[in-house]
Amino acid sequence: MFSSKTSRLIKSSLINSSLAITLFIFSLSGAAANISVQLKSSHEGWINTGLEAAKGDKILVSAEGSLDIGLKAPMEGRHLLWVRFGDNGEVFQLTFNDEIIIANDDGLLHVAFLNPPNVVLGNRKGELNSSYEMIPETDLDFKISASKLSGGQLNQTAFAQRLAKAERNAELLKSLPAGFDHLWYLGASNIFASKQTSRGPGVFIKTNDDGGIIKKELDIPLTKTTEIDFSWLYRKLPAIAPETTLPTHDYMSIAIEFDNGQDITWYWSHSLAPETFYRCPLAGWDKVETHIVVQSGQDGLGEWHQHKRNIYTDYSTSVGGEMPKKIVGVWFIGNSIFGRRGADAEFANISVQDENTQINIFERDAN
Repeated sequence: MFSSKTSRLIKSSLINSSLAITLFIFSLSGAAANISVQLKSSHEGWINTGLEAAKGDKILVSAEGSLDIGLKAPMEGRHLLWVRFGDNGEVFQLTFNDEIIIANDDGLLHVAFLNPPNVVLGNRKGELNSSYEMIPETDLDFKISASKLSGGQLNQTAFAQRLAKAERNAELLKSLPAGFDHLWYLGASNIFASKQTSRGPGVFIKTNDDGGIIKKELDIPLTKTTEIDFSWLYRKLPAIAPETTLPTHDYMSIAIEFDNGQDITWYWSHSLAPETFYRCPLAGWDKVETHIVVQSGQDGLGEWHQHKRNIYTDYSTSVGGEMPKKIVGVWFIGNSIFGRRGADAEFANISVQDENTQINIFERDAN
């Protein structure tokens, strides 16, 4: 699928430009500290900012700057930067360039440039795996400034402006459907929203210059009769060309994850023929993800369509090999990080069933 809420979606080979991002980090709770560190290389890993926080502290983070990696528009801080509190806090990515974050553990704030995160992150604590050192090193000019709020030491006008932006962004943050969360190794995004559609509770996906995945955990045996039913309404497609290449791999889809680490995703293509299937062109995802085209082209956009897929048959045909034993998750995917084209779709009326069991994916309390 993709690497990033960012170049979470971008192959490491694309990263060959200089990075000039300045982070201004302010604690909303008091005590003064002004710390500045420099990130000179993409291989420096987690950078200790020197800002100490307690679990539950609110921190204002503002990211300025961009990284040009040859896409239609440069990548911003919210696409590239990850944070961690202490040595044991779970990592997470910025959702906005100006954001109020909450410390999820006691300890010093660390910041990292991780690209692509799905390839280099070894676990939720931010351990970097062997792939991290294998990615070509890039010279960076990355300045990180960390400050707790205190009178006189900061440009109060600039601080107030950043705080106001972060507060506005917080108001824009969308609620996910019940039981769903962001896929941790891609990070958060603000492109998914719970919605009461005309077909019942569902999810609304709106992409513009970002990407992400949300997941609901499942535990369902995979049998020869296991099917997925879903309804979708696409208004505009994010892709500008067939999605089989890295620079054009923008799409919105529904996916099933299996207990062997593989996933299948069904989507509406720009122009590929229905029933076309292919491995994802993105680094890391090329080993685990298979795309299947269900509909294609412009005809039918703006209308609801209902589909039924035999999951066992689709896996056997498009992936092959030893069959997985269980379905462990259902995903929704949205990406327009490459072409930066606005698009939106709704998904609803979704169930996974076989001759003995039926699981309805959405709760009845959608907004």
